[in-house]
Amino acid sequence: MEDALEQLDKLARSVGECTRCEELVACRLRAVPGGGHPHCSVMVVSLSPDLADEKAGLPAGSTLVGSLAEFMPALTASTDQVYVTTLMKCVPRTAGDLRAPRKTEQDNCYPFLSKELTITTPHYVLPVGEETARYLLGKLFKDLPYKKGDSLELRLFDNPAFKIVPVAAPDELQERDAKARKEYVERLRALAQVMGL
Repeated sequence: MEDALEQLDKLARSVGECTRCEELVACRLRAVPGGGHPHCSVMVVSLSPDLADEKAGLPAGSTLVGSLAEFMPALTASTDQVYVTTLMKCVPRTAGDLRAPRKTEQDNCYPFLSKELTITTPHYVLPVGEETARYLLGKLFKDLPYKKGDSLELRLFDNPAFKIVPVAAPDELQERDAKARKEYVERLRALAQVMGL
């Protein structure tokens, strides 16, 4: 385990020193590496760090996992099995204004996420939100395992190294009516049991 911890510490330093995206480097308070158990069974991956994570020095994705835990409490009850991170390692901004990440920025950050996957060796990866899921599946599969227009939420995609199960972002869940939200929460809790959380 110490070797994985050392590798993650080294990776966090690399994330903090990264200067690949000049515009993001000029605007960031700090780069935000992921964090959690170095030999996790579940990795939660969102698109980009939350402002609260950046300001408080929390691991990337911490605030989002806290929100997602409202629907899937096992995520915060099983911290010894979970690693949280983001595809982007900087909050995307232009001249201080928040914006969506660009494809080139995602591509610049992906090697860090790939390294996190290699070090932590999760059994399950939960990409949060449609954009994160589509990007990650596009990177992990030579041929896309879905058709254009398919819903990806809670579908199981089997990669040789781990299983990928895209989940909705908390704000997406809040927009659904009470019945749809209740059904989705039941499916999330069943998923947590399957994952051993």
